[in-house]
This record gives sequence, C-alpha cells and structure tokens, in this order.
Amino acid sequence: MFTSSHRALDSALLHLHGHEPVSWIDPQEFGRGLAAGTLRREWTWLAFVDTTPVARGVWWGPVGSVHPVALRCLVVDETLPHPEVWAAALIRSAHRAFAEAGALLVPDLVVEASADPADASAVAAALAWRRLAAADAGLPAEQVLESVAPSAVAERATDAGPASERVTRHTFSSRSLTVPHPRVLAGAGR
Repeated sequence: MFTSSHRALDSALLHLHGHEPVSWIDPQEFGRGLAAGTLRREWTWLAFVDTTPVARGVWWGPVGSVHPVALRCLVVDETLPHPEVWAAALIRSAHRAFAEAGALLVPDLVVEASADPADASAVAAALAWRRLAAADAGLPAEQVLESVAPSAVAERATDAGPASERVTRHTFSSRSLTVPHPRVLAGAGR
C-alpha cells in the first residue's frame, strides 16, 4: 500500500531511514520543515507491507507553494530486494496524486551524496537503485553538480568521524536539465 502521511504515521515515518552516504531527512529536519511549511504530511509518502513501513519519500516545496517541487528524501528498507521497484512505485503514486491535485510540473528527485572517496562504492550502490527508480518513474534526465556547501550529508557524523563536506548533487528530472546552446539576448553586451 502507498499512502501520503498523516500525524498518526509520524512514528513509522521518522524511524525509517537508511545508512547510505546520501541525503535523507531526519526527525529534527522534518519537524523544522513542517513548522516552516517547506515539508508537509501530504507531500510525504510511505509504502507499507502489511502494517510495516518499507519505503518513504519526502517532497519539498518553497514556503507558500501549493505543490512540491523536489523529492529530497528517498529511503527503502535495506532488507528488501529490488529497492528500485519499491521506490519507483512510491514516486509514481505520489506524482499521480500531485497531478490529480493540480500540479503542472513533475517534481525532480534530488540526491546529495558524499564525495568522500572512502564512500565511493556505497555511494555508487545508493545512486544506482535511485537512478533506476527515477527512470522507471519518468525522471530519466540526470544532472550532476559538485558542491562544497554544507548539506544534510556533510553535517552528519559517521561512525568513523565527521563526514566530508564535499557533496555531489544528482538531480533527476522529467525535463531536460541542460541548455544545448547558450542564447545571446538582443542588447546583451559582449
């Protein structure tokens, strides 16, 4: 079953998290987002097997936005085989509901991953299933940006010590994320 969240599901929602070196929204960040209006329960989706939550997606939107613009947290229970199947089904269910509520654009999936070379194999595995899920859910275009800004990944400490502050942002979209040729506007000085 796939459903948007509500207050009664907060415990299940907040206890489901991954241990991969990619961004995810922790309970404190979720509470701050709810208070600010950038995260909402109706933009937060869960997948259940019987009564056990097995996947969650948390969509983000600017304060005052009617619809979300980005999926900022995608987690699937690590004991499940084929996380890409669960994730794609969760994304499709939420996007269908957003469209039925009047959303004109499909939200992007944004994943910030540790750029620490020590995490390279874990990052590759985490991105591989998210990449498959994104493509299956209609978000085939990927853009990769290097960043040095602090993020959810960089702020968290790992068992081995503080995480690297360098992160790579992967954005998966239904729209092309690159401009093939820059346009020169009339009157633009060179």
